[in-house]
This record gives sequence, structure tokens and C-alpha cells, in this order.
Amino acid sequence: MKIPKFFRSLSTRLLFLTLLWVSFIVSSIGWTMLLNWELEASAAAKFSIAELRMQVYRSAYFTQPIFPEKLLDDELTRVTNQFRVIRLGDAWQPLELPREGDFHTALETLENRWKSEVEPMLIASKEGGRQVDAEMVRVYTAELTDLADKIDAWRYDYLWQLRYLQILLIVLAIGSLFTIMLLLLRWVIRPIGSLGEGINRLSGGDLAARVEVKSDDEIGRIAVGFNRMADRLEDLYNNLEQKVAEKTASVEEKNRHLAQLYETTSFFSQQRSLEELTDGFAERVVRYTEADACLVTLVDQKAGCVDVAASSGLTAEALRESSRIPWEDSIFRTVVQKNYPVRVDLKTDGRMLARTLARAGFTTAYCFNVRSVSESIGSYMLIFREESQLSSQMTQLLESFAMHLGVAIDNQRLIDRDRQYAVIQERQLLAQGLHDSIAQALSYLNLQVQFLSDAIRDKDEKLRDESLEAIRTGVQECYEDVRELLLNFRERLHNEGFLQGVRTVIDRFEGQAHIGVRLSSVGDGPKLTPREKLQVIFIIQEALSNVRKHAQASSVKVSVRNEDDLTVEIVDDGVGIDQAVVEERKSQHVGLSIMQERASRIGAVVTVERASPIGGTRVLLKLPASARQIS
Repeated sequence: MKIPKFFRSLSTRLLFLTLLWVSFIVSSIGWTMLLNWELEASAAAKFSIAELRMQVYRSAYFTQPIFPEKLLDDELTRVTNQFRVIRLGDAWQPLELPREGDFHTALETLENRWKSEVEPMLIASKEGGRQVDAEMVRVYTAELTDLADKIDAWRYDYLWQLRYLQILLIVLAIGSLFTIMLLLLRWVIRPIGSLGEGINRLSGGDLAARVEVKSDDEIGRIAVGFNRMADRLEDLYNNLEQKVAEKTASVEEKNRHLAQLYETTSFFSQQRSLEELTDGFAERVVRYTEADACLVTLVDQKAGCVDVAASSGLTAEALRESSRIPWEDSIFRTVVQKNYPVRVDLKTDGRMLARTLARAGFTTAYCFNVRSVSESIGSYMLIFREESQLSSQMTQLLESFAMHLGVAIDNQRLIDRDRQYAVIQERQLLAQGLHDSIAQALSYLNLQVQFLSDAIRDKDEKLRDESLEAIRTGVQECYEDVRELLLNFRERLHNEGFLQGVRTVIDRFEGQAHIGVRLSSVGDGPKLTPREKLQVIFIIQEALSNVRKHAQASSVKVSVRNEDDLTVEIVDDGVGIDQAVVEERKSQHVGLSIMQERASRIGAVVTVERASPIGGTRVLLKLPASARQIS
């Protein structure tokens, strides 16, 4: 017989079996409780009829004249109520006449006789003072006793039926228990035992161990999975040596690629020129891939062409022919458009570079896009004489090389650009310094030479001597300015601290100007970065230079307060600065402008003002904490 599909599941069968067993137990218990209830109800009915018989006797007894009429009335009411209780029954006591037989008819007959014969006779006897009809009372109570005996006989038969039923339920429970045990043995225990035996054999090293699949339920599917696992283990064991060799080769290849990537990254991390970067990269890529040649090209956006930056393995003639390729005819254009490595068949490709390489004896090339952070800046090409196929891992590695090369080239260009910008800035400062000192001195000397020429022509000896003295003084000042500028531009901080650098500048100033300087320092704030230290010292140097040239001072005080903010104050006791002159020369590139420019480079502010109403000049430099770069 074909088993329904839903019944093939072991969980469904166990659930159905459990439900059937629970239903049988619940039904058996319910039926037994019902039978017990009926026995209890019938026993209560029998007891109530016996009590009714006693109440009839009591009613006959209370008809005697010695008892008040109320006692008889109460007893008659009890008899009537007792009949109603027996007739209606009470499920909660429980109390009920048996449903089978003529018990209800007999009770109804007795109740009617009570109402029509016995009760009127008792009332009449009480009212007339006569004796009750004892025979009627005896016969009536005998009928009540007979009804109680019939109920007792019915209960006796019903009790034996209940016992037979309980015996039957016990037999069925034991039989169903053995049936359930048999089914569990067949459905669960034996299959699991067979599966456990197979697992033990497999764990003991018997890779040929298999489990017989006898069903298509959950355990059967587990057995199928176990057999597949055993097949897989046996296959893996039989091919273990080959698998280990393959995995070892794969790990070795990954380690080799990782070492190559690390070597390339280390190479790019060192400071090198663009030519050294590209040449070293080409040599390494050829060595890593065993390619026959490598060509690194960079895009010239302005000229609209692709230039060769480095090569390895190419002849001079092939390199000369491929040195400058138009953008529209370049393989690099295809790489940029597709944004992934391109394999080129040099024999069939008609572009200029492909034809040149094919004539040189090459057959296959792989071209990779070299990108900077924001754009494509070039490509590099691996070239092979024989047909070659790169693996996916090698392709990914070469793409990583291309990315690192692009970043290295972009960084080198940024470094070169920063160097050029720094040189331009220093040249501007040099030009400003020359204008502020040498150019003004030369202009003054030029004017004195004109005076000297006029004095010689007019034979004015006084004017001639004055002009010669002025020229001599001007040349000496010009010499001092040149000497100071040379010392300033040779200044290097090296590894000395900030205060040591300030002390060096002050010592040089005292030796040139013969003016005493008092240095004070308070605070233990963050250290200055090299850039901040350089600009602050140059500002102090410029302020002292202005003191030497213009202040006519006898002493200078330099105060440094290094807390969250850095504050540097240079105060002299000279003639004091003229604010009108400052405003007049505000747009000119003089010493004050140089200090302002240097301060703005580090986010600082410089103010120049009179130190007091009677004279002196104060230069105040403030570097706020928000602009400081904590090293």
C-alpha cells in the first residue's frame, strides 16, 4: 500500500502517534469519570429515597395530638421538596436517577400517590385527631424501599460493567504501549543505531563505511548525507597528497606575491626621482612576471600624446619608434576607456605601438592603467615573445602595482611642486630683503655719487668731502646689510631647540649691533613644529634687524611665553616707530611686510606699535592654540 506523502515524514508520524495516544488516554479517563459520576449520582438518589422514607415516617409520627401542627407542616414541605430534588437531580452534588429503566416513572407514581393519598390522609388525621392509616403508610414506604432496592441492583450491574471497561482499558493501554515501542524501535531506534554504527566505523578509520537507506524520512535523509560525507572524505583522503601539493603551491604563490608587493611598496616609499621610480618599477615587474619586456608610459595632456617614461628589455630602435605616440592611436586610450587590464595580440592589432613591438619579435602584451588619486596618468605594458596567459591572482597583483605606481608618481610630482613653491617663496623673501636694505642703500649711494660729481665739477671741496664721507658710510652700511642677509639665509636650525635658536640669533645681533639683549622665557606649552620654529625665529631676526637699522636703541628685551598660545614680545628703548610712516609703507615689501607674511604662513599675528609715549617700539607675535600643530 502506498504511504501518503505527508506521512513519510518521521516527525509527522511521531506527532500523529503522540496525538492518537493522548486522545486514547483522554477519552479513557473521560469515559471512566462519566461512569463514576453516574454511580455517584445513583447512590445519592438511593440515599435521598431512603431519607424520603424516613421523612414519611416522621410525618405520620407528627400527626399525634401532642405535637404542634407546625411540625407536621414543615415535615410535609420537606417531603415535597425532597421529591422535587430527586426528580430534577443535581449535577454538582451529583444526584440523579439512572436514565435506563422505569425509575423516573416509578418516582412520578410515588410522588402522585403522595400528593393524592398519603399527604391528604396525614393532614386529615391531624385535623380530626384520629389515628393515621398505618397500613397505607407501611405500603407506601415499602414501595419507596423497593425503588431504592432497584436502584441498588442497577448500580451493582453498572459497577461490574465499569470494572470490565477498566480491565479493557488496561489491556488496550498495555497493547498500545507495546505498539508504540515497536514503532519507535522500527522508525527511530534501529535507524539511529545503524547510523551510529556507521559513524563509529568512519571515525575508526573505515572510510568505506556506509549506511543502508531504508526510508525517505528525516533519518533516511541523514543517512544519505552521511553516505555523501563518507564519499567526500574517502575522495579527499585518496587525493590528499595532490590537494596538499595544490594548496602548498597556492600558499607559496600568495606568499611570493605578498613579498613582491611588500618589496615594491618599500621601493616606492623611499625618496626617489621620477626616472628612478619608473626605471626601478619596470625592472621589478619584468623580474616578477618573467616577461620579456616592460614599457612604462605617461600621458602628456598638453601635447595630446603618450611619452615613454621607462622601459626594460626593448631595443634602442623599438624604444625610439615608440617614444612618442599620439593619444588617439595609443593602446593606453583603450585601457582608460575600459578601466581594466587589456590583453593585446600584437600580430593582429593595427595601432602604431603594436606594429612596432610585433616587428621586434613580440606576440602578446598586457596593458595596465596607472591612476593617481583623481585621474589616469599613464600605463605600463608587459610584453611577451611567446603566447602567455596571466592568472587571476597575478592580474590582481599587477593591478595593485599599477595603483602603487600611480600614487608614487603623483606624490613625487607633489613633492617637486612643493619644492618649487618653497623656492619661489624664499626668492620672494630674498627679493624683499634686498629691496629693504641693499636697494635702498644703493639708491642712497647713487644720489651721493651725483652730489660728488657736482662738487667735483663745481670745485666745491666742502660738498665733495661731505659726499665722500656719506658714500663711505653708505658703503659700510651696505656691507653690514649684505653680511646680515648672508647670515640670515645661511641660518639652519638643525636639531637645536627653539630657545637655543633664539639665543643664537640674539648672540649674532649683539655682535653686529653692540646692543645688549635680555631674553626671558616662561611656560611649558607644546613644542613648536619645525615649520613654526623656523618662521618665528625669522620674525625675531627681522625685528632685531629693524632695531639695528632704525631704532637707535641701547637695549632690547625679548620675552617668550609658551603656554596654550605662544607669545613673543620684542621691545627696544629707541626713538620709537612712527605710525604714519608705517601706514605710508604698508603696501611696500619692507621688513614689516616680511614679518606679516611669515606670520600668516603659520596662522600667527604680528603687531608693531610704540612701546610708550616717550619712545621705544614693541613687536608682538601671537600664535594661538587653534593654529598650533602639536608635534
